[in-house]
Amino acid sequence: MNNKKTMLSLAVCNALAFPLAAQANSMTIYGSAAVAIEALDNGTTDTTEVSNNHSAIGVKGSHALDAGLSAVYLFDMFVGLDAGNGAGDEGLLGGGRDGWVGLSGDEWGIVALGFQGRPWKTSTNHLDLFGNTIADYSAIMGSTGAGPAESVYFDGGIGNSLIYFGPNINGFSWHLQYGADEDDDGSNDWGAQLNYSQGGLYLSLSHDLDGRAGDTKDIAATKVAASYTVTPSTRLTGMAEAISGEDAETRNAYYLGISHRIANTTLKLAYALADDNDAAADTGASYLAVGVSQQLASNVELYAFYSAVDNSDNARYGYISAPHTSSNNNTAVANPGDDSSVFAVGMRYDFSWEK
Repeated sequence: MNNKKTMLSLAVCNALAFPLAAQANSMTIYGSAAVAIEALDNGTTDTTEVSNNHSAIGVKGSHALDAGLSAVYLFDMFVGLDAGNGAGDEGLLGGGRDGWVGLSGDEWGIVALGFQGRPWKTSTNHLDLFGNTIADYSAIMGSTGAGPAESVYFDGGIGNSLIYFGPNINGFSWHLQYGADEDDDGSNDWGAQLNYSQGGLYLSLSHDLDGRAGDTKDIAATKVAASYTVTPSTRLTGMAEAISGEDAETRNAYYLGISHRIANTTLKLAYALADDNDAAADTGASYLAVGVSQQLASNVELYAFYSAVDNSDNARYGYISAPHTSSNNNTAVANPGDDSSVFAVGMRYDFSWEK
């Protein structure tokens, strides 16, 4: 038995990174521990607290079968390192993150059943320069700014799903997902993404639909993204998305990011903009984040950043309190037009153990 410990960030542990080729029996325990001190001002609340930043633990593995097939599985959960609150649960171990079981083939990829992040999410999750922190781009991207509880639709997952991860063919890969409507009320969800990666270039197109019951319009999001390594140390990222649903939810948004690495230090800058929705004027917002991270080891990072969300008079965009961002419960913007800002200093430690 050979045991080894290697760097494995949560982005790499994402199901899309699961080896597609049939292989010998294997099991990997992986995860991330991350906590930050956050000083947040959202217009009505000004507080400083210690918050969990997307800590998680999981297991994935495969078992070789006949005819070039492998049985594969993955399941993980959130972990609460600040107050034992992982995902709305009072214990250390919180709610499920991703989880599925399926079959993998050398030529056709993986077919699985379970729960998995939406194609909208997984297509660009690794491009978010401040992902898995309170300054996650979901403050603008995938959100409509409708209100504290109902504004986020797409930076999450689809349960009760049939999932297909296509193989990588000459740099092309894809992910299809359909979530069954167990209430028989017409609220089926589905999504698809197509990606191309070659050298320093990454391109992605995704489309997701969040089904709704009754006469409420289904809400859909289409996103295009590109990322390019200009030099070995500098990377540029851009995204554009269109969300359509009820008039108050129909809007366009854009994201730009740049990172530059000097030795073990990485400087980051990101900007996002949401246009007015179709229901009213002055419903847009802008987002800015600037930060620095220091690699103490290949899998240990210290980070610090400042971010601000500037709302128009009738908008309520704000940072998202969620297991995949921050456990800070003071992020909700109470009044239209209120702005938010946050300064944070934290640490992340990624780990894995393979058998």
